[in-house]
Amino acid sequence: MSKFIKILLYPIVFVAALLLFSVLLFPFDSVKNRCAMEIENAMGGEYQVSIGKFSPSFPSGAVLKNVEIRPKGDAAAAPIKLSEAKVKVAVMPLLSGAVEVDFDLKPAQGRASGSYAAKKGSTEVSARLDRFDLGLISFLTKKSGLAISGVISGDISFEIYPDDPLRNTGKANLQIQSLELGEISLASGFIQIPPMKLAQPGADSKIDVSINRGNLEVKSFQFLGGDLNFDTNGKVYGARRADNYRFNLKGSLKPTADMEPKLTVLALPDIKKQRTPEGVYPFTITGRLTKPSIRIGDFKLPIGGS
Repeated sequence: MSKFIKILLYPIVFVAALLLFSVLLFPFDSVKNRCAMEIENAMGGEYQVSIGKFSPSFPSGAVLKNVEIRPKGDAAAAPIKLSEAKVKVAVMPLLSGAVEVDFDLKPAQGRASGSYAAKKGSTEVSARLDRFDLGLISFLTKKSGLAISGVISGDISFEIYPDDPLRNTGKANLQIQSLELGEISLASGFIQIPPMKLAQPGADSKIDVSINRGNLEVKSFQFLGGDLNFDTNGKVYGARRADNYRFNLKGSLKPTADMEPKLTVLALPDIKKQRTPEGVYPFTITGRLTKPSIRIGDFKLPIGGS
């Protein structure tokens, strides 16, 4: 073997040996536990996260397998389970305090892949959903008292500026394969909405919205095939303060014969008069977020101020 080849091979063997021993001696268990702790902290400390297996994905990623997330102090709650989650962190932005993460989540059903970036003053998220189980993000709606479950597909892309909402942009185009809603109480109990199925497989339920300069355009917000057919479109005009957001929406709702008696607000005589011969209740929502004006037909609901 020539001297030149030997000189060339020495650094190659050294690098290969370094990588091999780095992998063999790397403290994966410690990193796995730290990763679980960081995820818990990011979720407000209200959830317990366990990771079955952690392995690197060079150069700056990791593969997490058999991930479980469950609410703390609620042993009866069904855990969120991910058979595999691939995460890739961009290293250079970390030097300036930003976080950029690519993800690929594979729960028991469906898939979600995309990216997340937290920069100074803004948050960007984009994702492609393929029959994604909404139960996996139920913790995001639990605090608001909204219980949802279902399956959705489609694309979302948003750029959010919390301190300057008039710069918000984005869009969502989603197909709703199924959607179920838990019980809801609105307007200090004036409106009671029982649990119901809003979308069923085979119906053309969809959400098509966009945000431009903080203004939300609802092109289509449509649930079909369930206990209550619901369709609305229009705009929500943004503002620097959330209580100054203004609605300009119109639409219709049509409950099934079994569901209509359970919607107590529809039993009011003045509202029942607004029902069309086809069983449809047209509605409009206007006004500010803090004092909305909700009309069913010509009747204005006595909520949100006068």
